Amino acid sequence: MRNEEVRLPDKLAFRNIEAEQSVLGAALQSKQAVDRMREMDINCLTEPEHRVLYESILEVDAKGQTVDLVTMHVALSEQNKLDMIGGDMYLLTLINMTPSPAAVSIYIKIVQECAARRRMKEIGEELIRRAGYLDEEMDHIREDAALNIREVRTGSDLKLVEQSEAIMMTYDMLEQAQSREGKEKNRILTGIKQLDKMTGGLYGSKLMIIGARPSVGKSIFAMTICMNAAKEGKRVLYISREMEVEELMEREFAAASMVSLSEITSDEISENGWIKMAEVIPELASRKLTYSTQAWSVEEVRKAAFYMYEHGGIDMICIDYIQLLESNKKRNNRQEEVADISRGLKRLAQELKIPVIALSQLNRGSAKEKRPPTMNDARESGAIEQDANIFLLLHDPDVDELKSDDLRRLHKNLGDRGMKLIYVNVDKNRQGKKGVFYIAFDGDHMRFLPLSKEDPP
Repeated sequence: MRNEEVRLPDKLAFRNIEAEQSVLGAALQSKQAVDRMREMDINCLTEPEHRVLYESILEVDAKGQTVDLVTMHVALSEQNKLDMIGGDMYLLTLINMTPSPAAVSIYIKIVQECAARRRMKEIGEELIRRAGYLDEEMDHIREDAALNIREVRTGSDLKLVEQSEAIMMTYDMLEQAQSREGKEKNRILTGIKQLDKMTGGLYGSKLMIIGARPSVGKSIFAMTICMNAAKEGKRVLYISREMEVEELMEREFAAASMVSLSEITSDEISENGWIKMAEVIPELASRKLTYSTQAWSVEEVRKAAFYMYEHGGIDMICIDYIQLLESNKKRNNRQEEVADISRGLKRLAQELKIPVIALSQLNRGSAKEKRPPTMNDARESGAIEQDANIFLLLHDPDVDELKSDDLRRLHKNLGDRGMKLIYVNVDKNRQGKKGVFYIAFDGDHMRFLPLSKEDPP
């Protein structure tokens, strides 16, 4: 057998200094390049000075300042890091050597490709090491390796699912389970009349917080707003950290078709149920909703939002929910991390000039005290309360909490029909009215219903 020469990998496969320099050089010249640079994780960079520059550029941009030689000189000097990166001369070198700031996406792709190859190399080395130990079960080694390899990605690591794709994914999943057994024109009306009357709709750079304890219906309340907005042609990004896309679509099918969620998820959908669900597909497919269930941080939410912004536009973002997001910076405690997240969402709303809705879990203090919740009951609430333009709270009251006979009768009547009476408190509204109203929650059909004129407001 002829001896074959073994070719060692080219070092350029694992790192490309010129591409890293071009990404940073582009960011020093273009706001758009800074936004695109956010798509690239800091760990993609191999040089310590490049990582320092990456962080400083994003910090300067986050303050609303233009990223250029002057602002970077000041920022790096204040942090005593100017000499660490090679001084002003290195900043100038980065600018001069960058072929074209407009080609930043190409440079980013090269850097990400190298990072992915480095990660594959690490996985291979780990696989070789573990394969040599007899006490390691082969099934575990193989499964871990397969999982790690699947997680290696180049480019965006977020999967965005368009509405039409989500519908077909969910419909196919259900079928398989069955077979197995600002300006008026820019205002976004929530479709919840009492709320629209108090707020005038959502517009501009508003951050709206919806707070509630678990199982009160805040996710459905937010989804109702998003579906109503999408029905009116608005382009909505829905970030869910609790549910997969198929679960979200099951809820949409229930609300649109009036087939109960319990039937949809039971794998025993009736023939009439299938007919009703099929009938609403065209209407659901027309809604401009896009989903992500893999955004772990504000930066990843931002990445998804700017992707939509550059590919057709974006009118509103909804995050379910704020306490499940992670901060990009390590802080002393969770309160500081949530403050970073809250401010990041507020900045994102301001940059894109669109409303952002964020759900928030509440502490259980109000439940123990048998009272409606307030903003102070939001977990790690300080910064959230401060940053919010609108803060509304949902509450599922016990009958003995209700102060009038009319409300108690309504509570019972709704309960007899399998629904709940929900208390809604607009506790903060910077540009509108504050106040309380009641609404009916039909949990089996995943929808909120207005009360009749005869019912208490």
